[in-house]
Amino acid sequence: MPMYQPATELPKRSSVEGDFFKSLSHLTKHYGLTLTNYRSLPYPYNILMAEREANRKLKKKGRYRELLIVEQEDNHTCLTVKETFKNDFGLYYIPVMPIYDLWQRPDFAHCAELITAVCAYLYIEADVTYYRDEETYMFYNYEILEEWITEGRDDMDEEDYTRQKAAYDNALSQGDFIQEKMMATGFRQRLDSLIANFNAKSDFEKECLSVAQDCWGLWQAFPGMNLFKHASLQDYEVEDYEDNYVAMHEYFSFVGSVNDSVSDTLRDMVNNDFNERARYQEPEVITFFNEAKPPYADELAYEHRLFALIDDLCTLLYHKP
Repeated sequence: MPMYQPATELPKRSSVEGDFFKSLSHLTKHYGLTLTNYRSLPYPYNILMAEREANRKLKKKGRYRELLIVEQEDNHTCLTVKETFKNDFGLYYIPVMPIYDLWQRPDFAHCAELITAVCAYLYIEADVTYYRDEETYMFYNYEILEEWITEGRDDMDEEDYTRQKAAYDNALSQGDFIQEKMMATGFRQRLDSLIANFNAKSDFEKECLSVAQDCWGLWQAFPGMNLFKHASLQDYEVEDYEDNYVAMHEYFSFVGSVNDSVSDTLRDMVNNDFNERARYQEPEVITFFNEAKPPYADELAYEHRLFALIDDLCTLLYHKP
C-alpha cells in the first residue's frame, strides 16, 4: 500500500467520510465499477485508497476522466467526474472548393450533390461555422488575408499577385456557390433518398456513399444535437487575451481550400493566433455524484462520431479525383 503523510489540518471525519462513501456508491453504480471496500481503514487513509482505485478504474480508452472531491455550497462533500476527449488539438477545416470542382464535372455531379447534402447537415444541423458568414472567425481571417494580398502587391511580382488574388476570389465565389446549394429548400432533407438512389461503382463513389451513410446514421441517432451541446467554458470570459481559450467555432469551420498558397497563409495566421491562447474549448461532461444517477450513457458519443465524420469528409475531399 502507498505511504502517505497526513496534513496538519484535516477536514472533520464526521463531516467528510460519510459524504465521500455515499457519493462513491453513486459513482460506482453509475459506471458499473467494482471497488474494494476501504471504509474500515483509518481515516483519511480509507478515502485516499478508495479515491486512488476509483481513479484507476475510471479510465476509458479515448477519453480523459478527471475525478475530483469537491465541497458543495451546502458544505457537503461530493465526488465529480469531468469527461473529455483524449485527443491532440487539431484544426477541423472542411474545404468546399473541391466540392465546387465536382459540381463542374458532369461525371461527378451525383457525388457533388451527395457530399453537399452532408455539408448542409454539418452547417445547418451540427452548427459548423461557414467562412462566408459575417461575424465568424474565418470570415474575419479572410478579410485580413485580402488586406495582406492587396497591401503586399508592391512586394510581389505581378504573376504571384495575380495567382494569390485569383485564389482568394475563387475561395469567395465558390464558397458562395456551395452555400447557396446547401441552403436550397429541403436539400439536406433529401439525404436519405440521395443515398438510396446512389449507384457507387468507383472507389471514390464508394467513399462518398460511406461518408453520407455515416452522416445520415448520426443524424438519425442524435436528432437535434449539435457541435456545441457539451462545449466547455461556455461562460468563461477574461480581459487578458493571452489567458483566453480557442473557441470551438474557431477550429471547426468550412473554408475555401486547404492546399493552395492562400490556404497556406491562412493556416499560418490561424496557428500563430492560437499559439497565443492558453487553452481551448472542447466537448466536456461533468457529473456530480451528490445523488444517485442512472447507468452511464456515453453523452459524448455524438461528438465522437461527428469528429470522425468530419475527418473522413476532409480526407475524401483532399483525395478527390
